Amino acid sequence: MSSESISRRRFATLGAAAAAAGLSGGTLTAQSTTHPPLKSEFLMDLIFRTSAPTAIGPRVIAGITEGTFQGPKLKGTVITPAGEWGATRPDGAYIIDVRLELKTDDGALIYAFYRGIVYTPPAGQGERYWVTTPVFETVSEKYAWLNRIVCVAVAYNVPKDLGDVAYHMYQIMP
Repeated sequence: MSSESISRRRFATLGAAAAAAGLSGGTLTAQSTTHPPLKSEFLMDLIFRTSAPTAIGPRVIAGITEGTFQGPKLKGTVITPAGEWGATRPDGAYIIDVRLELKTDDGALIYAFYRGIVYTPPAGQGERYWVTTPVFETVSEKYAWLNRIVCVAVAYNVPKDLGDVAYHMYQIMP
């Protein structure tokens, strides 16, 4: 054993002491820890058009008819069919569920899906909140890094001639 190793018994004793300190009001609390701010890196902009939505009670289904994406590491088009399935909750928040296929300019196919929340508060009570969490899957070796990242996308407005929905997507960095 090296001088940095500890026995299992000593490890258990230290763990029990730390747990007891946290449970008994010791100095180990969530308020006393510091957390570094999240870091992100711009991944891409995604802009697409949708077909007229169909409402089924609180549920809404809309097709994605065309779209493009572009960022520093990839760009291309949205392949159809694709779509959005959403539902409005009793509290007024709209839950988004989107599935789509992306094709890069060099021919790689990427499956993308995301869930998110859109909430528009009453007039004068804040700004619209529209944030999603995209996930990507691909078998392309060039873009395999997409399989291992966490993303957040924030909606933004674009002129109607450019599209119906637009997102700035960011990779969350460790």
